[in-house]
Amino acid sequence: MATKNIFDKPFDEGTLDKLTIFEDYFKEWLPVFLAKPDPIWKEIQIFDLFAGEGKDVNGVLGSPMRIISVLNANRDLILKSGVKIKVVVNEYEKQKFDLLVSNLKSIADTSLYELELYNDDFYKIFESYYESMKKTANFLFLDQNGIKQITESVFNKLIQLKQTDFLFFISSSFIKRFNELDEFRKYLKITKQDLEGKSYYHIHKVVLEYYRSMIPKGKDYFLAPFSIKKPAGIYGLIFGTNHTLGIEKFLHVCWKHDRLTGEANFDIDNEGIDLTRPSLFEEFNKPTKRHLFEQKLKSKILEGDLKTGKEVYLWVLNEGFLLKDANPIFRELIQLRKIEIGFKLISAKIHKLLEPSLIKLL
Repeated sequence: MATKNIFDKPFDEGTLDKLTIFEDYFKEWLPVFLAKPDPIWKEIQIFDLFAGEGKDVNGVLGSPMRIISVLNANRDLILKSGVKIKVVVNEYEKQKFDLLVSNLKSIADTSLYELELYNDDFYKIFESYYESMKKTANFLFLDQNGIKQITESVFNKLIQLKQTDFLFFISSSFIKRFNELDEFRKYLKITKQDLEGKSYYHIHKVVLEYYRSMIPKGKDYFLAPFSIKKPAGIYGLIFGTNHTLGIEKFLHVCWKHDRLTGEANFDIDNEGIDLTRPSLFEEFNKPTKRHLFEQKLKSKILEGDLKTGKEVYLWVLNEGFLLKDANPIFRELIQLRKIEIGFKLISAKIHKLLEPSLIKLL
């Protein structure tokens, strides 16, 4: 599995989609820790540990340059907050690292943040900073080339951190091609049986479920995928957070980029729906994913599986939908006199939803 240099030519459309989603989320993440008059976290760390050169041959910015650009754009907020910010950037290949250093130094404002640059192994840098991550708020972008670095051990360490969001990239289609090789199984324990009956386009969902299976039972943790189709196959992003606000914000970014299913830069269910040219028959404009979601949610409410507003909204987030997507179902069931609720419907900030929020079945 040879590595590929994506910086010696213009970024392809899939890479640009990946970078845009990353940047859009980072723009949402940063103010959460800076905007309060008295920030809870006095120090935040931002990690880009597979950074590349910083830009492509046309000067289009890569992830580390986007991090610095977003920080620079928030200069006033950073200074006002008094929050200490550390940016840790790593690139293993020396030639790329030298270009990266030059590119970053051309725009970095180290009066706003510390910038620490490394030309080293990912695991070494990750382990050397791990203890410090327990004391700070963190965001990690792990843009690995392939599938090797985000192992079970790394993933388990990430989900143990208290105030940490991460976004990692993985070559999902490698799994279908190489899952029976012993070399592959050293890194991911996804078997041929796990892939049986799965569409090639849904391969990234299999990867998501693999990582989801590692979350200890009873632990509240959120994961969400975004599949990316590139000329070489299906790739994807996996986002992780232990806070509902994090998953809310990431899903908002995903649905902005994919209005049909909120999970891909292509027609992942091959339904041929074009929202710019809708059908005269409304039912043909509704993706199967949304239809199944609505039916399942109605059943779970009416069968008493989801007993409170908070349980409903948490279930919605875990299904990859937005909080507001539950509200038409609530209104329909109320209008049909199937339920009564004693709480206000919400479309954001579930962590502020007060209990009791019981749903009364009629």
